[in-house]
Amino acid sequence: MSFNIVHLSTPKTWRGGEQQIAYLATELNKKQENNAIKQTVLTPQNSPLSVFLKDYNKINTSSNIKVEDLKGNSKFGQAKFLANFCRRNQIDIIHFHDAHAHTIGILSAVFFQNKTKFILSRRVIFPIKNNFFSKYKYNHSSIKKVICVSNKVKEVAALNIKDKSKLVTVYSGIDLEKFEGTDKEKSVLRRDYNLQEDTILIGNVAALTPEKDYITFLETAKILISRLEKINKKVRFLLIGKEGSSEEEVKDWLTQNQEIKSYFILTGFRNDIPVILKELDIFLFTSQIEGLGTSVLDAFASKVPVVATAAGGIPESVMDNKTGLLSEIKDSVSLAENVEKVLFNEELRNRLINNANLHLQNFTKENTAKKTLEIYKNVVK
Repeated sequence: MSFNIVHLSTPKTWRGGEQQIAYLATELNKKQENNAIKQTVLTPQNSPLSVFLKDYNKINTSSNIKVEDLKGNSKFGQAKFLANFCRRNQIDIIHFHDAHAHTIGILSAVFFQNKTKFILSRRVIFPIKNNFFSKYKYNHSSIKKVICVSNKVKEVAALNIKDKSKLVTVYSGIDLEKFEGTDKEKSVLRRDYNLQEDTILIGNVAALTPEKDYITFLETAKILISRLEKINKKVRFLLIGKEGSSEEEVKDWLTQNQEIKSYFILTGFRNDIPVILKELDIFLFTSQIEGLGTSVLDAFASKVPVVATAAGGIPESVMDNKTGLLSEIKDSVSLAENVEKVLFNEELRNRLINNANLHLQNFTKENTAKKTLEIYKNVVK
């Protein structure tokens, strides 16, 4: 079976969704059988995704991934361009990877007679808006499948999608190869931030946004600082991630808690996560809203035990007392207790790490691509 796919991605930034598109396109490219899978990625000119894939094609000269600029100065202009592009290139499936792409696709079908079959990826756990257009575009007949990144995302989306059979879960995946051989570089965090070898390191990797609820992270840390000081344990808390709308709130909290401010390190964005993550003693993930939480998967791959909140799709990777320990959202007391359990119970720690490593095989980029390809085949036939 051969087919022609368009991946439509509209962001001009690089975040988790763009990383997943890159993984999917490059993994599908590896699965070529007589060049049966033709892929075109439509994305804004010079977007990070465009740059990444063009660089990939330079290295992989036999690649069957085309990268084209998404043209048009408005949603309607882009919708017209998309409809014409699909007709001209005999596209079988358009895979929408974000909400804006989804809107463009529906407009192309309604106003420009685009007859291509549509597949939508849904990564966010927010309920579908209850207005006419939102309900219309999610229930449009051209949408053949809605791929959700977790069962929880699927459950929430199902509230406003009439045909439940269109909903399917395919977990996001990570690149396990990134975490191989990282032991060669040791104590990077301790060197960069002048930390002693016996200092306990507890951290999170996430942008400073409200969804990640860093205030609960800080409140949990405050409890732990008091308890660990009493037993003469050194500890530092690392907030690893790029600036976001919660940055001022975090800094205000630190100012109000001046006496413990020195216990916290805001690293900003770092591009060496596979190297530094393994130095953490605990990965503390305090999100209040989460579709899946691929940072948790990175911690699994780094063999770092996870203490997390049971937000959204997190319990699908962090299974309580099996692959990690869970607390209710915003429950800093419970989170602190769980951190202590993992820190001071070696048997529990090792069991969580080993189970998490086994469970991680369900969340690889190869597995994501395999399941997505099955969906493509079922939609096309």
